[in-house]
Amino acid sequence: MDIYYELKPGLIHRSALALGFFDGVHPGHQSVIKKAVEEARGGGSVPAVITFAEHPRTLTLGKSPPLLTLLDQRLDLFSQLGVAATLVLSFTEEICRLSPREYVEQVIVKAMGARTVSVGYNHRFGRNREGDPQLLARLGEEFGFTVHVCPPVSANGIEVSSSRIREALEAGDVELAWKLLARPYSIRAAVVRGAGRGRALGFPTANLAVAEEQILPGRGVYAGTTRFADGRCLPSVINLGYRPTVTDAAVFVAEVHVLDLDEDFYGRNLEVDFRHFLRAEQRFAGPAELKRQIESDCARARQLLSAGTGRPFPEGSLRA
Repeated sequence: MDIYYELKPGLIHRSALALGFFDGVHPGHQSVIKKAVEEARGGGSVPAVITFAEHPRTLTLGKSPPLLTLLDQRLDLFSQLGVAATLVLSFTEEICRLSPREYVEQVIVKAMGARTVSVGYNHRFGRNREGDPQLLARLGEEFGFTVHVCPPVSANGIEVSSSRIREALEAGDVELAWKLLARPYSIRAAVVRGAGRGRALGFPTANLAVAEEQILPGRGVYAGTTRFADGRCLPSVINLGYRPTVTDAAVFVAEVHVLDLDEDFYGRNLEVDFRHFLRAEQRFAGPAELKRQIESDCARARQLLSAGTGRPFPEGSLRA
């Protein structure tokens, strides 16, 4: 997939375009992107996306909500859905000043050569988010592109949205997040040095340097999988919290124990997904009691993860 970070005329001469921030690339987002890919097949156009490096609320509220996907994750998911080119914009002062009409003319038409544009039903664009799908359709008639507006998508009777997925994750309901995303929620992070307390208990863990802007599920212990750059995808137990039994320091830790694997992961990039909530964070009487609980957590994780829970969709591509 070609990725453009600089806005200039003639990046693409003929495209079928999907517009959106697409945090999470959930089924609602996928419907918008798949429509662009479908239109490209029938019209000889390049299937393309315009997205932003920062969340739109960074501009309007001064800060971003916690993200479901970092930019590299979104780009990988776009590619897996059949997108051939993506323009990644930043909220520069110049971009923010563009009226909806100017945005369409300079970005959608002159830079990306749009012949068709697909958007979600609630898409907004242009200065102060003044543009909506109805205005986009009128401008499409003027500038020569067709607009497709995709309706909301539901899963288990719940309308799928990034905010609803965040709520599920904050509550520790990773199984609901899985249903709404149509894949287990995952994070990518580098492994950093820890204190070695897990290894001392017989359960070595990899401490994860999770990006500050990416959301983590609520504190507790989870069953999931860890994907390595070499393609291995192994069952794991993930702990998120303050480890109250072994330390009084108010330091939050995200750590993963890969079942039946004892390797030094320091410096590696891992992709960890969350499939099942095992238990809440708690304080134990001492290391022996904690060790027995971890043994129980691992046994429960094996049981859940061997019960045909499936693989993440779409497949991630992890950079070493």
